[in-house]
Amino acid sequence: MIEERISKQELEQIYGVNRLTIESWMKNHGLPMITINSHSKFIRKSDLINWESEMIMNNKLIGIIDEE
Repeated sequence: MIEERISKQELEQIYGVNRLTIESWMKNHGLPMITINSHSKFIRKSDLINWESEMIMNNKLIGIIDEE
């Protein structure tokens, strides 16, 4: 069974941020996006939940949303 995936564009809508913010999160905050090609990136739902949980535990999630 294939795990649910969320596209980069869907993440932009979920968090209300632009593509550059998502790229920054990947580079600076370890957002585990999977890159298929330059126009196709996604994240497994479980990986996003784990990343969010880690950011919340470290009190970083609100900070990175506010900084963009």
